[in-house]
Amino acid sequence: MPHTRAEKWRNVAAFWILGLCNNFPYVVMLSAAFDILSQLENKASATPSSGAACTAVGGEYPGRKCNKLSTSVILLADVLPSFVIKLIGPWFMHFIPYGVRVLVVALLAASCFIVVSLAESIQLVLLGVVFASMSSGFGEVTFLSFTTRYHKSTVGGWSSGTGAAGVGGSVIYTVLTLYLTPRVAILLQVALPILMGVAYLFLLTTPHQQVAKLDRDIIVSSEDEKSIQLQSLDGKMLSTKVTTGIRIKSAGAWLGAQTRSIPTLFRYMVPLFIVFAAEYMINQGLFELLYYRNTSLGTWCLDGHLQYRWYQVVYQVGVFLSRTSVIIFQMPFYWVLSLLQVANFQLLFCEAIYGFIPSFWITIFIVLFEGLMGGAVYANAFYYITKQVPAVNREFSMGLAAVADSLGVVTAGFASIGIHNYICAV
Repeated sequence: MPHTRAEKWRNVAAFWILGLCNNFPYVVMLSAAFDILSQLENKASATPSSGAACTAVGGEYPGRKCNKLSTSVILLADVLPSFVIKLIGPWFMHFIPYGVRVLVVALLAASCFIVVSLAESIQLVLLGVVFASMSSGFGEVTFLSFTTRYHKSTVGGWSSGTGAAGVGGSVIYTVLTLYLTPRVAILLQVALPILMGVAYLFLLTTPHQQVAKLDRDIIVSSEDEKSIQLQSLDGKMLSTKVTTGIRIKSAGAWLGAQTRSIPTLFRYMVPLFIVFAAEYMINQGLFELLYYRNTSLGTWCLDGHLQYRWYQVVYQVGVFLSRTSVIIFQMPFYWVLSLLQVANFQLLFCEAIYGFIPSFWITIFIVLFEGLMGGAVYANAFYYITKQVPAVNREFSMGLAAVADSLGVVTAGFASIGIHNYICAV
């Protein structure tokens, strides 16, 4: 029997929490990237940000402070392992019970906070960031695929939760570092993965739609008419519905069917790739170079570190708002937004070189727009996969489409190193 209305919204809430917990370590690592590199290069002390007033005279104007290493180095460590997992995960993860997957995600997330907060070398910091990347990638493939067993509104819950992770991770880190060192601020977040386990074990209901048996021998859909009992990936007995003529498929036939479906996913994957490549070239290639002197927020002087953190915060606010909006309305022509993101990159690239935007606050507005575009493409692409892709291909398609955004981020990571070095040499 289908889920009741109360169960549907309970599942939406569960996937919201899962999305929040899954992306939180990833976001914190990116928000802390500038601080991590500065401390390791002995350009800044491991102390909280100063609350001193801006004492320089005159209006604000753009400047440039370059680390020897771009923050894209942290980005690459934060996304390459995730990209590899997303690339190969859809082909084998259905053999691993969901409960085991969630445990792995939670342990990796906790490990990343501990390792980064205690690290004394760039190698250990990057190892901790790699743990965050593996946690995020493993979790995204797991939970996006799992949404196919629930009402399609759970995709909106997941998308909104990942957006909330962006806001929560960047805001909490930024606020904590006003009073604590970056190391302590990171370590305090180590308990968050516990919330993921609570949401999975106690809030999420048993799915009614089921793709049965790990070997893919039987493929069934909740939209058919005959009820039977099947064993879930966690060993529970689930009720589902099938037609009287159950289709029997071998693992080889399943693999062939999924492989043939890949070209049909390009309409979703290409906009995802473009929008993520453009926005992460902005975030990790340009943010640290968009510095405005004599900028204050209340009594706080916004130095380069604080400006970088607030760029991340405002970007994540835009992502959260647009990813949440898919629950209320959808945008069939979301691919247009990926082209607007390219225009955003071109604008801010020119700003980093020529400094023609007179105010930090104007740039902040552009960054908010960037977040809105990126979040909308992500949420709508996965929503339309659940709506337009046949049920038999849907779980695989959700996992594989996630490769596109990671490929965009990887591309941006390598490109940002060149962008950073070019602008710093100008």
